[in-house]
Amino acid sequence: MQGPLNIKSLFAWSEAVELKSWKNIEPEQLNENTSRKMVWGENVMAVLIELAPNSKVPLHDHVSEQMTMVQKGKLYLCFPGQDDVELNHGDVLIIPPSQPHSAKSGPEGCVVMDVFSPIRQDFIEGSASYFSDDHPDKPKVSLDPYRALRGYLAGVGIDVPIDTLRQTPLDILARYVYEKECITMGQLREVLGIDKKQAKDLLRKWKHGDDHSESSYRRKLERLIVLPNEIARYTVD
Repeated sequence: MQGPLNIKSLFAWSEAVELKSWKNIEPEQLNENTSRKMVWGENVMAVLIELAPNSKVPLHDHVSEQMTMVQKGKLYLCFPGQDDVELNHGDVLIIPPSQPHSAKSGPEGCVVMDVFSPIRQDFIEGSASYFSDDHPDKPKVSLDPYRALRGYLAGVGIDVPIDTLRQTPLDILARYVYEKECITMGQLREVLGIDKKQAKDLLRKWKHGDDHSESSYRRKLERLIVLPNEIARYTVD
């Protein structure tokens, strides 16, 4: 009878093959509610994340495609303008590149395996700021705000190419999406990465009216975007 398989001898033919074990990887404490372990190769990365009960991962995006697999507990994936996606043990969700999303754990917490391709260099360097909790009032963002605002527009039935939206200054697009009630101020703060004081200053600026260039951009936006429930009665100011 053949003896037990010797993994090391099996892989001796190739230096590129590497065996690792989660039990030998020290967890990294990202904040008081989140810890993770990571392994990665040249093109793919696996991240084992443990979230305390009712924890949140702020809105962010990244160029990597992501597969999220729940190993324990319950996780909710949240996408701008869409219903939350509930994941339970054994569920797998595939998230395309550059798709803004946030997450929150259930009342018992959760353990999640995230797989990324290409690898998350910001994880390796420790520069993914959205896991930090330095300042409790300021949302931590690492996302493309244009893509996030496009997601909120899509949530009310408006699909505008991202390259078209980029032709409008961000503050004017943000104002339009907010004033058309596609997004709450809390969500807008998260998208723009501003705190409550900055949000109040922004509202004050909007209230004081437009200059000529801003009005021109807004008229262009209004010709481009018509909310479904306004099609019959929409007029440009």
